[in-house]
Amino acid sequence: MLLIFLGLGLEWIEVDNPLSDGLFEFFIDPIRGESTGDSGYNPVNTATYAVVLGLFAIALSAWLRGLGIDPSDKSVLALLPFITWAAFGEVVEDAEMFGTTLAPFFVSPGIHFQAAFWVILAGAIGIYLEGEEEDGNSLETIASILILAQFVLYGSSITEKTAGSLEFWPMLLCTIIGIAFAFSSKSLSSYFSNVQRMVYLVGVGGSLVFLGALGSFVISQDSGNLEAIAGRVWTIVVVIGIPIVVCYLMFNFGSQAAQELADKGFVAGILPDGITDQQYRESNFPEKEFIEPLRAKAIMAQPLVFLAVAGQILDGLATWIGIDGFPGLGEKHVVSQMVIDGGLWINGELGITHGMLDEGVWLFAIVKVALAGLIYYVFYSLNFENRERHLRLLIGVAMLVVGMAPGLRDVGRLTLGV
Repeated sequence: MLLIFLGLGLEWIEVDNPLSDGLFEFFIDPIRGESTGDSGYNPVNTATYAVVLGLFAIALSAWLRGLGIDPSDKSVLALLPFITWAAFGEVVEDAEMFGTTLAPFFVSPGIHFQAAFWVILAGAIGIYLEGEEEDGNSLETIASILILAQFVLYGSSITEKTAGSLEFWPMLLCTIIGIAFAFSSKSLSSYFSNVQRMVYLVGVGGSLVFLGALGSFVISQDSGNLEAIAGRVWTIVVVIGIPIVVCYLMFNFGSQAAQELADKGFVAGILPDGITDQQYRESNFPEKEFIEPLRAKAIMAQPLVFLAVAGQILDGLATWIGIDGFPGLGEKHVVSQMVIDGGLWINGELGITHGMLDEGVWLFAIVKVALAGLIYYVFYSLNFENRERHLRLLIGVAMLVVGMAPGLRDVGRLTLGV
């Protein structure tokens, strides 16, 4: 933050310096370009964002542990709606529906900090309510207020930008559905804590606000565009359907083993309290003999794992189908483009010219499937001590976000043609 404000300050007082030049060239100009059209990434901001993501995962894990936040898979499910929140919000920005003030906050890295704002706000309120005797529908009421606040904030920007050219009722209807869901969520209290339920409800409601905005965009198109969008709906079925099947198969295959461990008070990949990784690996004791035969299957049934695996597959499919199946679309990320260029080189060497292979994106899809397998292997092979459960949670969420969020955005863009 010091470097950012120093660079902006020197630019403001018109002092030529390499810090300001680099800040604008590698970070600010690409953000401006993305918010007004399409702008790719570069090696400098790609590396920076990757390092910052890792540092946040480490730092926030200690913070969450200090706050006593539940590090189980329930927290993963509570955070899941904010992945759709970010993806839908980015597609709304891609459709150029936001005004100039809000648009830059819906591209990287602003979209992630904005999502974090809502998560932290909802979580802080949930923590406060955790220590209070719940009074009637206070949690549901506050969650509804936060959903309504998103509707007012984002809806006002959309109506200002579109100047009445969009049918607004789908966004209003989806907001009402989100609020109604919040008030009917009492049954979730038996599964989620107040913190988790508040975050979950605000994420679901916000996702519905953006989904409604996309609905407004669709029904406001002319008949020709509507037919084109309808002809691309199959991409949603394929790109999202296959990862859903993967999730189902992994959970179904490992759920019994996970339940057997849970009945004894164990979670695959998390060591019993008081045991270090070295002690676990070098010793033989009854708990280890019970855990290890069930470990490979039980890991598959953990939402942290099967969602991260499915997210990578979703991203690979979306990119492959988008670039090879829809001429004119291209890759924006530096490392991903390097992989695609490798596929093009192989195509040239082997003479591959098939319509769904000629762009080289098939190699990217294979790499993504390999990454999905690597994620499973990492969680299968690593042992996290009990005090490291929050770090494990955030590592899994980071892997989930970098796969599923861009994949959902991709399929939204190519389906709507924006």
